[in-house]
Amino acid sequence: MSFNIFIAEMIIIISIGLLLYFNGYSGLRKKPKIKEKQIKVACVGDSITYGFGIGNWPKNNYPKQLQKLLGKDYIVANFGVSGSCVGTFADLPYKRTKVYFNSLEYNPDILIFMLGSNDSKYQNWTSKEQFKEEYLMLLNSYKKEENLKIYLCTIAKAFFKEDNSIFTNYKIQPDMVDKIVGIIKEIAYENSYDLIDINELTKHNYQWFTDDNVHPNKDGALAIAKEVYHHIKTSE
Repeated sequence: MSFNIFIAEMIIIISIGLLLYFNGYSGLRKKPKIKEKQIKVACVGDSITYGFGIGNWPKNNYPKQLQKLLGKDYIVANFGVSGSCVGTFADLPYKRTKVYFNSLEYNPDILIFMLGSNDSKYQNWTSKEQFKEEYLMLLNSYKKEENLKIYLCTIAKAFFKEDNSIFTNYKIQPDMVDKIVGIIKEIAYENSYDLIDINELTKHNYQWFTDDNVHPNKDGALAIAKEVYHHIKTSE
């Protein structure tokens, strides 16, 4: 292989990598640099938290926009994993990802917890009882400190594809999304957790989603960030 061909191939690889990164497809993230006395906010979730498919991902994913709203007294970390689930028998349990262990090591002061969308897929769903049990087990694994402030988020609305009235893209079942939203509300009520109703926020705002009808665009991510910001600041 000539040197020129090698350089050309490297340029192509780097260009593809940058394209994936800046459009939220890479799964990469920067390790947060925590300054003394900053309040640590952990955004735990799936691809909606990570910012899958969002243009200019480094600036527009919702945790990054939340960071801008909260300001320098806070440090917001994105612990979203695309495709991840609450269920331990699902195709990608959040609890088995490296990001999960990183989120535990982060030892947050505030936990924004938004999981459940991928559990609505037919191959991942088991029962209300099992989902509820595993949701609480995952949530409780973060409660190392008594002063941890927890916010439970309902999952975002998923819109039907034009040619399919059963599934959305990625095999998410909207009727199961509604069921999971109800379970999350029940968990929040029974355990006195603050609830952030992202489903209610998004369900009448189709324009906040990318072309796949599942993942928020930059405006949707900003709307989520503003809603989370509002709850954090009103609880201070």
